[in-house]
Amino acid sequence: MKKLIIFDLDGVIYVGDEILPHAPETLKTLRGRGLLVRFLTNNSTKSRKSYVEKLGRMGIEAREEEIVSSSYLARVRLDALTGGRARVFIVGERGIADELDGYTILGPAERESADYVIVGYDSEFNYEKMSHALDALLAGAEMIATNRDPTFPQPGGKILPGGGSIVAAVAAAWQREPFTCGKPNPFGIRHLMERSGAGGEETLLVGDRADSDMLTGYNAGVDTCLVLTGITRREELDSLPPEQKPTYTIDDLGELPGLLERLAGGNSIQNRG
Repeated sequence: MKKLIIFDLDGVIYVGDEILPHAPETLKTLRGRGLLVRFLTNNSTKSRKSYVEKLGRMGIEAREEEIVSSSYLARVRLDALTGGRARVFIVGERGIADELDGYTILGPAERESADYVIVGYDSEFNYEKMSHALDALLAGAEMIATNRDPTFPQPGGKILPGGGSIVAAVAAAWQREPFTCGKPNPFGIRHLMERSGAGGEETLLVGDRADSDMLTGYNAGVDTCLVLTGITRREELDSLPPEQKPTYTIDDLGELPGLLERLAGGNSIQNRG
């Protein structure tokens, strides 16, 4: 029986500022059944507090401790490595800096004294920022990437370059690979499982990307549910590699309560190949 249900945000709960069908009522139903509802997003542009506010505007109640973003995971990683003391140069948006409250955040003039360079999605990324990050890295800093998602969905089916595209540019210049906090690294899901007291068989990860969400579940050893409201399409399922195939597939979140009810009854409806 499932105890912990972890949801991706973009493409699952909403797209941009548009709530997706059945999201608020499904989350309310699951909470009413006593299930632990948590959120795991690769989007680093917002802090957990900002996500609470955004979900609230969409009619979804959530607490900061229920949300894990890749910007927050950068904080978790830095805390483990440094005990909370480091000089950091950021290529990214406000969400990263907000989550790194208490750390010394450096401006461009101080970049070569950085201990770490944190790189995530940055809507104003340019050659100068890439050069500054490279200066810091060549001076001895280590790089932490928030996520490697190459794209993210927008309303109307539009696809935009994601944080992973920016990480790839900086990493190519550095000629080394950074530690990546976000999915498909199971770092975040394991963090949520540990805090929730849920084991692998008790956890279900719900997402819209095979190469990110489904692979994360595989890497963490938990069941996955692909919801077809974001990036991955049904016609792609047969060609996915085994580690990216979902355990279950649904068209939208309205089908999730029924799926979980059937799982609790012991019915086997897996579609993983």
